Amino acid sequence: MYMRPFLLNVFFSKKFIHAKVMHRGTSKVISVATTKAKDLRNNLASLTDHNACKIIEKLIAERSKEADVYAMSYEPRKGERIE
Repeated sequence: MYMRPFLLNVFFSKKFIHAKVMHRGTSKVISVATTKAKDLRNNLASLTDHNACKIIEKLIAERSKEADVYAMSYEPRKGERIE
C-alpha cells in the first residue's frame, strides 16, 4: 500500500469505458481516459469492445507516464468479478 500510492479506477458500462488514476492519499486525479471523449467516440466502431479497451489502456498508460506515475494498484469493487 505504501509503495503504490496511486490507484487505478476502471468503470465499464454498456455504453462506454472510463479509466482514471488517482493518488490514494489526496484523491487527486492524475490521468483520465474515456471512450466518451469526442476524438475516440467518432473513430471507434464500438465504445465497449476489446479494441476500445486496448486503446483506453494505452491512453491511460501514456498519460500516467507523462505525470511520472509508473506503478499503481487496482482494487476491485465489492462484488466485482475479474475475468
